Amino acid sequence: MGDGRWLAWVAESDGVARGHVFLNLVERVPEPYEDNTPLGYVTNFYVTPGFRDRRCGAALLDALRRHARATGMDVLVVWPSERSVPLYRRAGFRPPEELLEARDS
Repeated sequence: MGDGRWLAWVAESDGVARGHVFLNLVERVPEPYEDNTPLGYVTNFYVTPGFRDRRCGAALLDALRRHARATGMDVLVVWPSERSVPLYRRAGFRPPEELLEARDS
């Protein structure tokens, strides 16, 4: 879409969109010793209620992950809803080992 930093996958059945997931390519700060491949931010993931628990969501995430591997993207991040955590875990997402966060209260 547009400048190529946003990608989308759509699941269809009988010509009707039944779900979608978006991937935002986030540029990293250039480092001389690290790979500067963008990281992927997974967002706007939705499957219509009638197609949930029928592998529609899993197929969308599989397609997104295949694309990430094919393009050398080694990090995907997501802020999942409580309901979606099991789906992301089945797709291979895990909590990061190294992450620090500071929030203003």
